[in-house]
Amino acid sequence: MGLKIENLTKTYGDFKALNHVSLEAENGKILGILGRNGAGKTTTIKSIMGIIEPEEGSITFDGIDIRKAKVSIGYLPEERGLYVNAVVKDQLLYFAMLNGMDKKAAFTEIKKLLEEFKIPGYLNKKVKTLSKGNKQKIQLISAILHKPQMVILDEPFSGLDPVNIELFKSTVLDLKKSGATILFSSHRMEDVEEMCDRIVMLNKGNVVENNTVQALINKYSREDVMNIVTSADITELIAESGLKLESRENMSFDVQFNDRNKLQHLYARILESGIELQGIRSRKTSLQEIFIKELADNE
Repeated sequence: MGLKIENLTKTYGDFKALNHVSLEAENGKILGILGRNGAGKTTTIKSIMGIIEPEEGSITFDGIDIRKAKVSIGYLPEERGLYVNAVVKDQLLYFAMLNGMDKKAAFTEIKKLLEEFKIPGYLNKKVKTLSKGNKQKIQLISAILHKPQMVILDEPFSGLDPVNIELFKSTVLDLKKSGATILFSSHRMEDVEEMCDRIVMLNKGNVVENNTVQALINKYSREDVMNIVTSADITELIAESGLKLESRENMSFDVQFNDRNKLQHLYARILESGIELQGIRSRKTSLQEIFIKELADNE
């Protein structure tokens, strides 16, 4: 099972932050929650965590009202919240004990996680002396130290270098394998596309898409556009074949067609001209393109 939200509604005066929002996040799966700033993502997260109370709707975890289920939640906020004058050990022990961990067990887990995050010597360092990336490591450790049932990650890779992004991804995927329910909010569409099993798109408090990643990409992909990669410019050959050049990046050409015979004619002309045909595939729409199209069109 996992998290289930039904008809969640929250207003602030005349502003409707959430308008009958419904979504599900299964155990052992990653749900991407996407939207522009002000779309309702933060209000949804705060409702799940009990920070704000919606006027309508229900939130359950494994079929039980989330307020009664006593769900263990790990939260990595976009605005990081560490005590900068505390040492790492005290900071993490404090968060662990807040979440019901025994001090001895917590200390053992802290040392293990610091080792996994490649900062074993940071136990007695003050948080304010750490780099931004290492502060984020401490923040993530504090969110997962108590082995929560549900993990909420808000822009987890912001400001990280590529090496640490891969380290964070590996940690998130390990949480997924352990059966945790994971909510993942990010503006890095390539990461969402890579990691999430399902995506919910919010716009002005409304759910505008709710589907698996692959189904969403298939829905928006163009069957009438072929991506052709060549060793030289084929712009004139495309026009000569009666086809439309939709877009181009270097020697990669997106060609729109409504007659496959014209497409075959183009392939023949490319080869006759001595140009190498390096790749042909139906044009796949990226999640970033879907995000821009769906949410920009709903301004």
